[in-house]
Amino acid sequence: MAAWSKRKSVDAAITVERLLKRVVDDMQVGNSVVQVTTRFYVYAIDAWSRSGAEGSAQRAQQIHDAMIQTCHATDNPLIAPSTISYNSVMNAWSKSNDPTAAEKAEDLLMELVDSYRNGNNELKPDAISFATVLHAYAKSQLRERVARSESLFEMIDTLGMPPNPYAYSALQKMYARAGTHDAPQKAFEVLDRMNELYRAGNLSMKPSTINYNEVLNSLSRTPSRKSAEMADRLLMKMELPVEQGGYDVEPDRLSYAVAILACARCPDEAFAAQAAEANLRKLEARARREDQRRREISSAAPPAVTLDIESFNVVLTAISKCREPDAPERVLDIIQRMEQYAADGNESLRPNLRSWNAVLNAFARATKRQDRNFADESQRILERLLFQSKKGQSSIKPNAYTFAAVLNAQQRSGDPDAAERADCIVRQMEELYESDDLEARPDVFHYTILLSAWARSGSPRAADRCLQILTHMYERSNVGIDNVKPNVRTYNAVLDCLSKSRKEDIAEQLLYHMLDLFRRGDHASKPDAFSFNCVIQAFAKSGARGSGKRAEAVLDRFLEFQEENPSVGPDTRAFRYIMSHYSRSSNMDAPYRAEYVLNRMISLYKSGHRHLEPSLSMFTTVMDGYSYANHPDAGNNAERLLRLIRELQRSYGCSHLVAHTALMNSVLMAYATSAAKDEQAGFRAEELLLDMERSYAAGDASLQPDTKSYGLVLSAWSKSCSSHKARRALQLLRRMEQAQREGNDRVKVDEHAYSLVINTCAFCNDAVDVEIDAFEIASKIFDEMLSSSDNSPSSLTYGWFIQACGRLRVSKDDSAKAIKKAFKRCCDDGLLNDFVFHRLKGAASDEVFLSLLSGPALSNLKDARKQNVSIHQLPFDWRRNCK
Repeated sequence: MAAWSKRKSVDAAITVERLLKRVVDDMQVGNSVVQVTTRFYVYAIDAWSRSGAEGSAQRAQQIHDAMIQTCHATDNPLIAPSTISYNSVMNAWSKSNDPTAAEKAEDLLMELVDSYRNGNNELKPDAISFATVLHAYAKSQLRERVARSESLFEMIDTLGMPPNPYAYSALQKMYARAGTHDAPQKAFEVLDRMNELYRAGNLSMKPSTINYNEVLNSLSRTPSRKSAEMADRLLMKMELPVEQGGYDVEPDRLSYAVAILACARCPDEAFAAQAAEANLRKLEARARREDQRRREISSAAPPAVTLDIESFNVVLTAISKCREPDAPERVLDIIQRMEQYAADGNESLRPNLRSWNAVLNAFARATKRQDRNFADESQRILERLLFQSKKGQSSIKPNAYTFAAVLNAQQRSGDPDAAERADCIVRQMEELYESDDLEARPDVFHYTILLSAWARSGSPRAADRCLQILTHMYERSNVGIDNVKPNVRTYNAVLDCLSKSRKEDIAEQLLYHMLDLFRRGDHASKPDAFSFNCVIQAFAKSGARGSGKRAEAVLDRFLEFQEENPSVGPDTRAFRYIMSHYSRSSNMDAPYRAEYVLNRMISLYKSGHRHLEPSLSMFTTVMDGYSYANHPDAGNNAERLLRLIRELQRSYGCSHLVAHTALMNSVLMAYATSAAKDEQAGFRAEELLLDMERSYAAGDASLQPDTKSYGLVLSAWSKSCSSHKARRALQLLRRMEQAQREGNDRVKVDEHAYSLVINTCAFCNDAVDVEIDAFEIASKIFDEMLSSSDNSPSSLTYGWFIQACGRLRVSKDDSAKAIKKAFKRCCDDGLLNDFVFHRLKGAASDEVFLSLLSGPALSNLKDARKQNVSIHQLPFDWRRNCK
């Protein structure tokens, strides 16, 4: 019976139970030579415990109950229950997968405790009793398993039992298996308590490698950067000698394996890969040292540290997820080491399919590089695996995940033919499955990756091919093939492709088809935010008439859908796409439509949809839309939006809606755009700039005026019809110069600023004295530029100054003199272009024009009348520096 009870099979358990029954039957018929003892029943209980069969714990319990019943009926002390018999049944429950196993084991333990407390010293529970129940709770999924285990552990002291390392180890295991956030701390506390007892003289309580491994195990089950770092330090101290601050314990294979796992599970993927890989190298170095030492002393004992493929695969998987630039090289280096170990005789370390899948995953996630084509390399690995598996290496036979990784590599490669190659791979999967060379056919996941590859391809046939693949999936699903029915990710890939291919009409139809499927009960087709956003973006990018209104219609459907399905709602992108569309339109009502969409989003935000908080960029988009449309009220509308921003910040807690320089420049640009039709534009723009200057002077760096700020206000004055425009432009230029002198590093008075002042003067249309003043200002600025080493005139400057000389009502002599001066300097600088020459023709009289074109260089000019002279007839040297 003893021999049969050690075999781990149902047949062995049945055999032991039959032998037990035979002995009992013999004894009952009067065979005095035969005696049944508790040990016989324990053999039967242990046999069922080791069998691994479903219901084995229940059968062990029945045998024990029958023994107790017989003992009470016959008063036979030889079959009286003992601590050992109870421990055997508890052990059977601790190995059981029954959800109530831990509670059953605890019930047995409490029977022991109650019997002992009632005076039965034969049934005193021991350390194994408690350790067994703690092991049962370690496997349990009960919520109260931690509290129950701690209560049982405290009971050991109340029973006057000496501390036992088995119970402490079992408690640590329970903490580790529980996986609670404080599990590592509690496992460490148990370890510290064991060390205290050991230092106090209880030599049996010295923590072993098992205890340290349980701490590592608890760290591996609570993934965090802190857990990974603690596991790394713990392993390092296990390796160090005591005299160097290490623990008085030697790490074994499990120590390294669990430490590697703790590092690999860290959410910081880059750190996880680095730490796990470093510990793998430690494991390899330790295994080499042990192997060399065993050979030196000719030891036959099994080594404490050996290499296992699981540790290698864990590290490969961690590296494959880290997205580090060198991840492909690192996984290939590990694969080469594994192959070398196999070549040296350790066949168990030959890379298996999981190893290669990790390599393929690393390639799929790798950043595109010029020196390597990971899509090609992935495909070559796949071909190698297929070839070798057909030659008999079943451990590397590709599976569905293998093909998915290769498809992902193709999808992310960006190669022109990547989609075509992905198409071939999926067809190859279908063929391999039909020929029984692949266990799984391509499913919805593979087809979705293929659709994404087509969506990214930019191919002119991408949209048509995506629709063909979608139809193919419908057909396969309709004939009963499992797991190929399109889901929302599948549809989203097609919508993405249609959007990029400018097939907005078909995209809209597909979206409404998804809505119809969902309403008919197909919850896998339920559209999400991406689905609606794809169609909205498709219309927003379209130049077709009415596409903005159609994008708004899709947004309306989106909002209606949200009312019925609160889990799916629009995000800010849906609104931003439409606003951007209108901001690019030249239609006069387009900016109003953009502002309407913005106000809709703000209304939703105010009503509680906090994820729809508007951004400053949305406001600038609408402001710029008014500017690009040359709207007559662009400035006033932009300033109204500025007031709305401040209201949202003040009254609705939009703390990020803080006006800054770029936002203010959008308002200034709107005033600059509308200045020709808005008499107050220049004044309002300058007032806003003055507010910026005051805020900056008071310490608000976010409103620091820059060169563009001053330039936009100058532009507003240049288009203004105010009689004060020239003088205001000059004053603004001087303020700009002062700001630069006072240390505003974002302001640089450049040629364009000076030129804008001249342009402002050129377009003064007012009383004669105002125009004379404007001419004097223009001449003064022009002279400053001629004498400046930093802001020399450009072709634009010369053209505007000559135009000012011709337009402003000054004396003919002053005008002619200034024109001649400017033209000659322009020619000397080699900056004569069509713009300057055209302005010269408009400003100079025939007499002045002829005088400017006289001289040896123009002796071959047959007709020097304005209308007959082309710039190309003039010396090239005059225009040598024109671009």
